[in-house]
Amino acid sequence: MTQPAREQLEAFLHDGDRAIWSTAALVLALQDAASEEQHAAAHAVLEASGLDGVASLGADEAGGLAAQAAAPVHQVAGLLRGEGQMWAAQSDEALIAQGRASARGAAGFAEFGLPMLAGLGEAFADGARMLDVGTGVGAMAVAYAQLFPHLTVVGIDVLPRVLALAAQTVAASSVGDRVILREQDVSSLDETETYAFAWVPAPFLPASALAAGVPRVGNSLRVGGWLMLGHGKYGGSAVNDAVGRFKTIAYGGTALNDEEAEEMLRSAGLVEVRTVPTPHGSPAISVGRRPPAA
Repeated sequence: MTQPAREQLEAFLHDGDRAIWSTAALVLALQDAASEEQHAAAHAVLEASGLDGVASLGADEAGGLAAQAAAPVHQVAGLLRGEGQMWAAQSDEALIAQGRASARGAAGFAEFGLPMLAGLGEAFADGARMLDVGTGVGAMAVAYAQLFPHLTVVGIDVLPRVLALAAQTVAASSVGDRVILREQDVSSLDETETYAFAWVPAPFLPASALAAGVPRVGNSLRVGGWLMLGHGKYGGSAVNDAVGRFKTIAYGGTALNDEEAEEMLRSAGLVEVRTVPTPHGSPAISVGRRPPAA
């Protein structure tokens, strides 16, 4: 290895070490699990990084942010132990952390996504149903039901273990009467004209299930209903694109770019297909709407 290449590698390892320990400091600073000495040291890291303002967050926001930060740490640890090559093999801690992190997207959807999807706000207010594909531990399903008091959320997943965790999440919430959990593969979905809105996360679904499932989800929508397909945000730096695809493969999911996601929605017979803007750090989102019958 040449000296410049060795220096580049050393810098890469240094940056990675600093990033992982800074993330750990953020999590510990937002939680009460650390010792007093560790807690003080963690806060010092945040202060040095210009992030000391997180200490003023409320308990709910701090908990959600800690979960978002911890999720990739748990997932990578499982992967490197040889336990997490597929999503089903992740630890309960990793699944719960990922679920809490995903749940944070519900508030963003209410603020930014809902106004862009014609007719959906009225449908939510009128007692509509939402389909949450790959519901995991049910945290996002609960978050949507809490934000929209007339909405019923049906969460489906193929993993009995995560559905057991989801049942605990739902039971501990105030919206248990409006969150329904089912063990079901999206590729076997056979409902028609049922949902006003459906969420499908491509990074957590194998390619075969996604390809077979999206047309079925489209068919399950009410006329005018919307399908929101989450996928990779590519086209930036080569490193970010490569890391994003690596994460998706580690999850056992499907890596789609904007054009591929939009084509999948159009092939399912949906209209008004487009990829909508999302904040930095959020997945890319493509949407499509079920048209009236010809």
